[in-house]
Amino acid sequence: MSSIVYLRNAKSNTIYAYLNESVWDPVKKKCVCKRKCIGHVDPITGNIVPNKASRPKENPSVKSRYVCKLFDRISEDLGLAEVLSLCFPDYWKKISTMAYYIAATGEEMYFCKNWSETHKTPSNQTMTPDVMNDILKNINSNSISLFFTLWRLRIQPSDVYVNTFLIKGYYIDLEEYSKNLDIEIDEKSHKTKLELYFASKNEIPLCYNISSPTSNRRVGDYDVNRNSFSKLTSFVDENEGDPVDASLIAYAKSNIIARIRPDNDFVKNLTEKVSKTITDEENYRMILGTPLYIETFMNHYKGKRYYVHVCYDSNQSASDLSTFISIINTCRYEIESDNPVPEHQHLYDKYLLIREEESCTIAEYNSQAILEHNNNAGYSVYLSNYTRNPASAIVPFLQKKTITKTFDRIINEYDNYALNLSTETFYLSRVFIQFLALILKNEIEHRMDNSKLNKIMSFKEMIEMVDDIKTIKIPGSKKPLETEINDTRRRILDIFDVKTDTD
Repeated sequence: MSSIVYLRNAKSNTIYAYLNESVWDPVKKKCVCKRKCIGHVDPITGNIVPNKASRPKENPSVKSRYVCKLFDRISEDLGLAEVLSLCFPDYWKKISTMAYYIAATGEEMYFCKNWSETHKTPSNQTMTPDVMNDILKNINSNSISLFFTLWRLRIQPSDVYVNTFLIKGYYIDLEEYSKNLDIEIDEKSHKTKLELYFASKNEIPLCYNISSPTSNRRVGDYDVNRNSFSKLTSFVDENEGDPVDASLIAYAKSNIIARIRPDNDFVKNLTEKVSKTITDEENYRMILGTPLYIETFMNHYKGKRYYVHVCYDSNQSASDLSTFISIINTCRYEIESDNPVPEHQHLYDKYLLIREEESCTIAEYNSQAILEHNNNAGYSVYLSNYTRNPASAIVPFLQKKTITKTFDRIINEYDNYALNLSTETFYLSRVFIQFLALILKNEIEHRMDNSKLNKIMSFKEMIEMVDDIKTIKIPGSKKPLETEINDTRRRILDIFDVKTDTD
């Protein structure tokens, strides 16, 4: 049985109302009364004023703000934020958040949920898989085409180059099936061809086309055409199996850049010529995070001018030598064990001296041929008829590996399950997010190069240093606190013109 009991506080003269309940006590084996204060009596009206509900306990919040502020600055300076807001007015901030995450981490999109909870992002909300799926569903070919048009008008490139990549497609990965069933499948049959157009100045990505490398069927109806660019640089690469007649480069009417092997007859013995000076300090360059030594020469061929860029990568040299020694040792073992491999015959002929002795096959190393090969280890040679700047000539080739890797990461176990990337629509939207991340990252790396920041840290190290600046909000405190910003972090923020709350 319940009743209300009124008790007066002698000190404050306030009357409190208690809910009095009779409860059976199994230990005492009798009814006992339990009281709970439900409020106080208003002295004027005589009504019971209920107690205020207790506030939930607030904990301090810790977030990283300056990574997104850095990307905001880049996006605003380039005009990227403005173009995105025009093409995707309802959800451009969510698209920006996804692009920021990819540019900063390079990880699977699925984990953007955790990242958005610990960072102050443009969308200012948790990017759950459901939220991201809704975004990917609403990015269509028309909006992407509109973005490409407005973005090109914003950048207004005078010179453009196109780079072609083979990346993982959205359909089933046939490579695993070929391994399991022990059948050969053409490598291109489970790839997608991505043609990326860049402004030659600053290597800013402009637009792209996606198609099947086997049928040339276009995937995604985008308004992108090679003929719409007045100056378009083309590339030839001997490392990819394209034979190059280097003497024709000088006579080409359009801009052509060719990467040729150091043993090409047109530049033969050139590496030996520069070997004593190539590693001089003034030849050192850091391009897209790759340390290189570069020497450039202007030559003439039958009255036509052309440029030769000789590059030496000391890290690649050590790797090349180690790999080559392993291959030649394997070839020697194959011959002496009487188990030759037909595909290796050209290596036997060039690098081994083979003779029969007492019914045994003896293979010795061809020291002269091996020495000539080792002299070229780590070297690469680029020819161009118009491009005098070595960085402009080399960057498209260096991009091949890194860009292919980043776009290949789109297809992964987490995202395929959570974001439905096995469908063409969602896959194409995800490629667009990766493209936006590429714009942001390229511009940041360009500014790091101009400020010489890339000589003391990588892009990843720089992002981690900015990410370590945390903003701490304590309940009841009006002004949030920040972790210490040391001189290095201050320099980074100054380079990108990012202001702190104390500035």
